[in-house]
Amino acid sequence: MFTNKTIKLSTYNSQFDLVVHRDCDFSYVGKIPTLINQRIVPCTTEKHISQLSEQNGVVGIITLTNLQHLVPVHLGLATTTDPVAASLHMHEKIASLEGFQWTDFPTKIDPTAKVHKNAIVESKNVIIGKDTIIGPGTYIKERTIIGNNCNIGDGVVIGLDALEIFENANPRRVLRQSGGVMIGNNVTILSKCTIVRATFGGFTKIGEESILDVLIHVAHDVQIGKRVTVIACAEISGRCELDDDSYVGPNACIRNGVKIGKKSTVSMGAVVTQDVPDGVTVSGNFAVEHSKWLQFIKNL
Repeated sequence: MFTNKTIKLSTYNSQFDLVVHRDCDFSYVGKIPTLINQRIVPCTTEKHISQLSEQNGVVGIITLTNLQHLVPVHLGLATTTDPVAASLHMHEKIASLEGFQWTDFPTKIDPTAKVHKNAIVESKNVIIGKDTIIGPGTYIKERTIIGNNCNIGDGVVIGLDALEIFENANPRRVLRQSGGVMIGNNVTILSKCTIVRATFGGFTKIGEESILDVLIHVAHDVQIGKRVTVIACAEISGRCELDDDSYVGPNACIRNGVKIGKKSTVSMGAVVTQDVPDGVTVSGNFAVEHSKWLQFIKNL
């Protein structure tokens, strides 16, 4: 499991063209909206730095020399010519430190769980709870925790890497990743869904009594609340938050970082690009409040 160990930012002084001006202790590298504590984040614009006051868990900044005077004095500070590239190199360094971010453990499958003989469960870093069913062809990868009385259908993949591309690597490739997946009790996930693990640390989460229909993609760092319903072929992009009792219709697409409020509804085929308040139904492409969408159709 995650260790909460920290390392000094100054450990990487002079690496990746990095100059450390104020030291700090950190556990992870992430993006500004990443939902993990003790993290270092890259900031390449004044707008990025201004967003920090709205975020929790940031302990240090990697930024450009001409922006360093804007960084709050309580945060660690390092400068470089390419903050994003430096932060990703640093992430891969700490992700490769054995026992630093995560301590391995043998996979634990409750005796009452039923895992199909054609399912694949990694031999370490997996927990499967009481009375949970794992269907044929399903692949449960490392750093996956599944609660009690869950029903995971046929051909589901849980814990695969996100498409976080490391553009500055040579050759260009997918970034090494540190997070996992946590699924609450009484969750149903039907056939051919893919649940992507968190990228930099922490968990992609699916809350209790939520139900996912077939062919759904849940991307990295998504946070799904309790009793959420997602219908076939929906796309839930990275860092989205679906609050309790919300509903996402078939073939809907939700943009990364969007929050869907409690008891809200995303209609079938909707393309959601901005937050949806509690109790609101949105429709269309781009999605707007349902009554406005109906009026637009009438006007046509």
